Amino acid sequence: MTGKTAGIRYFGHTFSLRQAAGWLGIVLLIALLGAHFFRASAYGLVLCCAGVFLLHCGHTEWKRYAVSFFLLWGAVEWGETALFLAQARMQAGIPWFRAALILWGVACVTGLGALALYRQQAGTEGKDDYARLKGIVFLISFGAIHYLARYSPIPLLLLERFFPGWGGAQIFFIAWYGVWVATLLLDPKRSRKGRKLAWLLFSLLFYSQLALGILVLERMLMTGTLHIPVPGFIVFGPLFRGTLSMMAGLVLVATLLTGSAWCSMLCYFGPFDAIAAGNKPVKPLPPSLRWTIRYGRLCVLAAGSLVAVALPLTHQPLTIALPVAGLFVGASFFIMGRASRKYNSMMHCTTFCPMGIVINALAKISPWRIRVEPEQCDHCGACEAVCKYRAISASSRTLGKTACQCSLCMDCIPACTKQAITLRAVCIPVSNPTARHIFIVLLVAIHAIFIAFARG
Repeated sequence: MTGKTAGIRYFGHTFSLRQAAGWLGIVLLIALLGAHFFRASAYGLVLCCAGVFLLHCGHTEWKRYAVSFFLLWGAVEWGETALFLAQARMQAGIPWFRAALILWGVACVTGLGALALYRQQAGTEGKDDYARLKGIVFLISFGAIHYLARYSPIPLLLLERFFPGWGGAQIFFIAWYGVWVATLLLDPKRSRKGRKLAWLLFSLLFYSQLALGILVLERMLMTGTLHIPVPGFIVFGPLFRGTLSMMAGLVLVATLLTGSAWCSMLCYFGPFDAIAAGNKPVKPLPPSLRWTIRYGRLCVLAAGSLVAVALPLTHQPLTIALPVAGLFVGASFFIMGRASRKYNSMMHCTTFCPMGIVINALAKISPWRIRVEPEQCDHCGACEAVCKYRAISASSRTLGKTACQCSLCMDCIPACTKQAITLRAVCIPVSNPTARHIFIVLLVAIHAIFIAFARG
């Protein structure tokens, strides 16, 4: 307390008594949630509450938003608990109204605390222009993974499989990871390298879990029904077995929400092609290979689908199917090692991968498009040099769009010094910057969900 200003100093910051009381109130709401989860033996969610308390102690703007969104989720949890308690007591024929009313009151107080913290944060002027978006990424990642794991008939989270009741801790750290990825993608200066880094981390995690599941611990696998971990077999596998796979469902939902970005952020095989392509400018293709960009994947899709259907119909043994699959995988790596390295572009993804053309076709349903303003473009070619998917050319820029193999990687946007390239949401009345923000939030949230669930 100094002069006319009464306050409390905490880590070099001075808070008024009103701010201190509000801070303490949020702490009590978090502690109450933690006690609720402890009583339910959900020890992972108790650790979540401890982590949220640490976020509340920090001064980073996105953390305050994350805390307010977590409390909003907590209010929903209190409401669901009240409803469950009322139903259980009514079925048992014992009084239920008073207990349910108390829990509904706690839910309302928690919700009001979340709203107050959000308004307090929204009213401050900070240096982080993307703080609210990062908080939203934290909420969507946390909530989506939590409810998918909660209502799944099998344990989806690895931590939950090995230590029942502790899966919530894994959810918290994945949500935090999602904020880190969003931080990279939202910054145009770091988005290109950041996307590749997050993409590679996802791929390494996917294949390490798969290898451990096959060689050491079967519980590392998702369902035990394996498919060859090359994206083409997301198409060929169901045709061969006659049943859909969980991976096919994940890909379909991801494509409907984020378009063809599956090919640049969510595919577990693509990072190897990106590594083979390197960081040097893209080299032009000779005329003899240009047809492969347009027809190569379609030919592979048709031939592979025919083989996948014919093998079981002709009752061929697995000893025949496996070598055929091995040839496909070998061809994938051969194209990466030769063509992708030679031309500094992702030749496997753009000329050979059948999943890529399926994604590009399904992406027509989604609203996301890369658009070019021909009037602003000076035809410097910078976008062509960084587009590893060869989706931009002089003719496409004149038309104001990209080619069908565009993966929405957005590498071209920061490369354009004239700001002639933007990401837009077709048929959705939002500005271009808002469209980009919504797209990144959705993409990062799905990436976090894939980190949690995508394995063999």
